[in-house]
Amino acid sequence: MLLLHLSDIHFNSRDVNKPYDQNLGLRDDTVHDVKEMRKKIGHNVDAILISGDIAYQGQESEYDFAWKWLTEDLCPACGCDPKNIFVIPGNHDVDRKAAQSPMHKAARKHLRNVSKSKANAEIRLYVDDEASSAMLFSPIENFNRFASKVFCQVGHFRKETGQNPYAKRDFELNDGSTLRVWGFNSVLVCDAEDDVNKMFVDPSAAEIIKRDDGLTHLIMCHHPFNWLRNSAEFQGRIEEVAKIHLFGHEHTMRVDEHKKFTRIRAGALHPDRDEPNWQPGYNFIDVSVSGSPDRRKLDLKLWVRHLVGTRYIGVPDGEGNDPWQLDHDLNSWTKPDPVAPMPSTPSTAAVEGVVMADPTISVRAVAIKILALREFDQREIITQLALHEDGDQRLLDYEFALAAVRRAEQRGELQKLSDAIDKHKGAKK
Repeated sequence: MLLLHLSDIHFNSRDVNKPYDQNLGLRDDTVHDVKEMRKKIGHNVDAILISGDIAYQGQESEYDFAWKWLTEDLCPACGCDPKNIFVIPGNHDVDRKAAQSPMHKAARKHLRNVSKSKANAEIRLYVDDEASSAMLFSPIENFNRFASKVFCQVGHFRKETGQNPYAKRDFELNDGSTLRVWGFNSVLVCDAEDDVNKMFVDPSAAEIIKRDDGLTHLIMCHHPFNWLRNSAEFQGRIEEVAKIHLFGHEHTMRVDEHKKFTRIRAGALHPDRDEPNWQPGYNFIDVSVSGSPDRRKLDLKLWVRHLVGTRYIGVPDGEGNDPWQLDHDLNSWTKPDPVAPMPSTPSTAAVEGVVMADPTISVRAVAIKILALREFDQREIITQLALHEDGDQRLLDYEFALAAVRRAEQRGELQKLSDAIDKHKGAKK
């Protein structure tokens, strides 16, 4: 399975859609290199993983531009379906203007003054309370609107939409086992005072991952462990149960090799041009399983890329090898015999985020289609198909649409909803 790992793209509203966009050439160099690497590796990208900082100021216009670039330029270049984009928020994805109330300021000050030993318990009090949780997540509403297109929104739990404080996606590896990708939020507390030991990851991140012999975990978090005030439980559990750790924020490209896991920083695709040692970069990561069912290995190939002038070059490992080649032991596991699904039972892909076996229809593909419509048109279709229920009125507009998509999937009416969207779009032309 081939992954394209990006971070810190920093689409800035002062530049996007402007003739003087200072990163226009850089993005062209990146897309060109991605095309060439796709040819060299000989495989389309199965998923694009972005470990935070898609935007620069958390503005809606920045996400609109990001979605256009990702779907019209990057996805075609690497051969990846847009529905297989996976994103998490970073500190630049926070709309800091939305977090200037006295309540926000008081909460940040309080949490950052809590001792490290009590930090996890204290942040949990905020996350478990609906009003306090809504306050903490409100500054990333623009990010969530963007991420909802691919079911990666994070926030206080919403039963109607299947929203959780984390994002999750399953992919099938070459031996039939599962690569589970987790995306965690490290910007619950974020402002101009951000620094090491001052950020918080959602406390569920230390507890939600469970072991399974046919399951390999990959975690994504924007801030590395040293930035997190409540990192102790998180780091200990992640290092024990997850084989691949992807981070952003720190703009150096670096691969940390350990016996049980590999930790990778993406580098920054759009680092600040004024920062020392400015050097854009990104990674390709090939993940596969080798060996017999009793002696399984997780094999990783890493192509670490960085820009020199107008051309990307490979960054070799300590022995001069490009790509890097690493492996980790996996538990014994044998793929079970397939069980034919009952025709009358709808799948649970909307809840679990599983990649659908049917290539013609998927929850994320339908979500992308309906969210591309105006809100009025979305609601007209949802009403016509009776996909709304009491209580949906309190949802935000994009949450209302996602609840309908999830409901259509649960009722076995996903194709019906997709066809209705297509028919509506055709009638508008």
